[in-house]
Amino acid sequence: MNFLAVIVIAFAPGIFWMWLIYRWDRHQPEPRWLVIRAFLCGMVIVLPIALIELLLMLGNLGFEGLLQFGQTPLSLGNIAYEAFIVAGMTEELGKFLVVRLFIYKSPYFDDSTDGIIYASAAALGFATLENVGYALSYSWQIILARGPISTFAHVLFSVIWGYPLALRKIGHPRATLYVWLGLIGAMVAHGFFDFFLFTQSWYALMVIPLMAGLIVALNVMLRHSRRISPFRNKVAELYTDCPHCAAKTPAYANYCPTCGGQIANDRQKTGNTCGNCGSLLESNARYCTACGSRIIEKPWKN
Repeated sequence: MNFLAVIVIAFAPGIFWMWLIYRWDRHQPEPRWLVIRAFLCGMVIVLPIALIELLLMLGNLGFEGLLQFGQTPLSLGNIAYEAFIVAGMTEELGKFLVVRLFIYKSPYFDDSTDGIIYASAAALGFATLENVGYALSYSWQIILARGPISTFAHVLFSVIWGYPLALRKIGHPRATLYVWLGLIGAMVAHGFFDFFLFTQSWYALMVIPLMAGLIVALNVMLRHSRRISPFRNKVAELYTDCPHCAAKTPAYANYCPTCGGQIANDRQKTGNTCGNCGSLLESNARYCTACGSRIIEKPWKN
């Protein structure tokens, strides 16, 4: 299989999971360019993290042991070191720094669900470049296993610190403590995941209940984030200019409430404004850029 095909296969799982996760953000979807930025930054951080991991492995195994890594079985102590310190600690800290340094300060990072979205994007970028490395080093068939399991596992680890980071941004009490606990929890969960797989024994089956528990935790965080979102039920009707008198008219209206003139179905989409704050909107706006309300073209009922 040629190089380009391998790259496409390696990228496919990350892009699929990112498309699916992006749809979770119901109240105020994030700008696609910023999500892509988090994804790309997650890819970039792989190289410095790989160097740090190499140095940590060298310090633990020595140069000769490093050359024989993967060829000879490791002791449980060395497996634990590789899983929890080399992989779990460094990789989760790297992904955390990506979001904290390059995304967190953005004014678009303003909703309780945003931490899940951006942490997932950074994690998937990281996992995608890992997939490329594995596909080129071994074979493209390895992506069939890594795609649905290891790639998504990176998301499950990172949202443990991603959600508390969003809580801190919106001013939730004790959120700073939750961020630290979440970061430690992500490192531990990542470490156990790798530890079970590195043993190359029946312990690897423990990955199944681990991932099941993390999926339940993700579902709980996602539901809670939607429930406390400051944008929940923040909806505004779309108003347009009447073609007869230029009065502000609800987009769903058949007649202008000011002049009584009939408004054709193909009415001009000019002068679009938010029914909540009156700000001007682009013709295809889904959210008000001033107040964050979701824009609809029919009467809103609570």
